[in-house]
Order: sequence, then C-alpha cells, then structure tokens
Amino acid sequence: MKKGGLQISGGRFKGFKLKADRRVRPTSSFTRKRIYDIIGGVEGYDVLDLFSGSGALGIEALSRGARSCVFVESSGASVKTIRSNLEKLGLSGNVKVVRADALAFLKTYDGEFDLILADPPYAWDRREDLLRAVKRLLKDGGIFIFEMSSRVKPPEIEGLRLFKFVKGGDTAVAFYRKEGRRIPS
Repeated sequence: MKKGGLQISGGRFKGFKLKADRRVRPTSSFTRKRIYDIIGGVEGYDVLDLFSGSGALGIEALSRGARSCVFVESSGASVKTIRSNLEKLGLSGNVKVVRADALAFLKTYDGEFDLILADPPYAWDRREDLLRAVKRLLKDGGIFIFEMSSRVKPPEIEGLRLFKFVKGGDTAVAFYRKEGRRIPS
C-alpha cells in the first residue's frame, strides 16, 4: 500500500484512514470515488462486499448512506482487519463480517442486495461463475460493481446488463445492472 494509507473518499467518514493487510491489494481511494460518482447515491441500500480485503468498498458505501453491509472474505487476517476498521468507526448493528469463499457464500445465502461489490484477485479466473451467482442475490434494478485487471474483457451473461466499463492503469471496473424494475430513488 502507498504511503499515506487508505482513506475513505466521501460521506460521513471521509478522510478516515483504514488499515489493510499488507498481502491485500485494496481498491484505491481514487477508484472508490470514481465508482460512487458513477453510480450516484446509495442511501438506504443493502450492500454486499465480496473479496472484502480491508473492507474499503463496503465501508465507503456505509459512509455514503448505505443501510447495511455484509462483508465476505476468505482470509482470516483480512477478516480481523475488516472487524478492526468497523470497530474504529463504531459500526456494528448494520454490518456482518463472514469468513467464507465468495462463490460458496453466494450459492447458500438467502437474501437480496441493492448493490454488490466484488474485487477478486486479478488472476482469479471464475468471473462468469461470479456473475451467475451474483445475479441470484441482486434485486431487480440492482447494481453489481466488478473490479478487475484492465487486461481482461468484462464477462457478460443474460439478465445482467453491462452499462459502463472504465479503465485506469492496471484497474478496470465493470458496472452491471440486473434487468427488471428500477430501484426507487
């Protein structure tokens, strides 16, 4: 991680410095700000943060008004880091941290989300499996944000419409919307 740390880029926790495990490639503050500038407000949203790492993407959503967030991470060290970051912010009642494989979680969880965020390792090769599994838990009109290597073409599946794809350096972000009715503003 670069000197200066990992900071929340907007909302009520703007400027708060998060901890991140040194083995994790956290989403940069610039990329997180760009994501939320593109999707707009997330007030009242139920959010799922997959491959959570430091928890930065989900904490950013909570900072910007999301109602709840479930963090899913397979690394024990990263789960501890996420819990520590949440504790320092006083976030407990509207959050859940789950240590699990993302695909296994998606196949067994019973619930729906307005916004699902995923930042798997860039070498991870199960992108289409992830899209199919995400579609099951995404509300109609909900948004899926998928961070990936800029060298990779964003996968496409029926029922999830790719509405924006942005690249910057080694990072690309694909924005999908589940077809169906739109979420009321």
